[in-house]
Amino acid sequence: MELRSVSKITKSEAKSFAVLVLEKKFNCKTESIKYIGGGSFGYVYLAEINKEPHKIIMKACRTAGMCEREALELKTLGKDSIIKIPKVYFTYLADSEIKIDFICMEFVEGTDCFTNPRFLLKPGKVKRDFADKVTSAMRVWHETENDKFGPLDNAVYDSWLDYYKPVAEDILVAARRLYKEGKLEKQVIDTMEKAWKAFDMIFSEPVKKAGLIHGDLNVMNIMADKNLNPTAIIDPLESKWADIEFDLFQLRNISGEKFGLYKMYKKKYPVSEKCDLKTSFYALFHEIYCYIISGVKINFILMPLVKRMNRELRAYRRKPGTL
Repeated sequence: MELRSVSKITKSEAKSFAVLVLEKKFNCKTESIKYIGGGSFGYVYLAEINKEPHKIIMKACRTAGMCEREALELKTLGKDSIIKIPKVYFTYLADSEIKIDFICMEFVEGTDCFTNPRFLLKPGKVKRDFADKVTSAMRVWHETENDKFGPLDNAVYDSWLDYYKPVAEDILVAARRLYKEGKLEKQVIDTMEKAWKAFDMIFSEPVKKAGLIHGDLNVMNIMADKNLNPTAIIDPLESKWADIEFDLFQLRNISGEKFGLYKMYKKKYPVSEKCDLKTSFYALFHEIYCYIISGVKINFILMPLVKRMNRELRAYRRKPGTL
């Protein structure tokens, strides 16, 4: 598992390319365009043009294959979603003139639920209603089943662990290398080793169905209006046919627990006996996976995951009848 090659195109250069793509595909004049956010693998712009649909989201994709993969994920999730998934208007692959890939998407009103601190001040009932709506939308995906596990475009595995265990092992091997290079804290690698040693216990319950998952459903990727009504879910990451509990760990990340998302899902829908252990494992290994492929380590997210993994392991071992 290696670091992904990320385009060196700057935000300013990508902005200029976005204008050219819009003019080519929509035969329009771009009246304004501004950078509104992004991460390790993409730049996102809001463009206003002189014809329908007037407002458009342009996402510059900085890694190979990201553009078409994310477009497929958005289209798949959007088929039956009860919360809006932005419509994909088109994708554009880099060429001799436009040096970076783009996804052109529908603009949806709203603010993401992480960067707006006023959302955290909403009354408990409002936050519970929000959590209820988000988890209901998730459940629609989770109840969509496939006969095999794996990526959306290559689901060939008969069992979840046939797919996931080698992935987790690859992450651990890469993490060991990062630790030897002085790029990963001892506390992190020690916790990963403990979790890996307990893998067969943590994943002892069979996953009976392959459900559709978003893959990155934290509060950054949930849009809401000023009253905390969800308006859209955005930015899937490696959606797949999976153990649906893989989709739950992000509900606890960042400020997710302040909205009660994880607790609401568990209250409404059946989960495995070891759900807390599994989601803690998924969360820790996924965060290291993101570090491996992006080269960016976000300790304010990572270190709470280390603590949670240790806490869940201790709690399980204190249960009667366990070692």
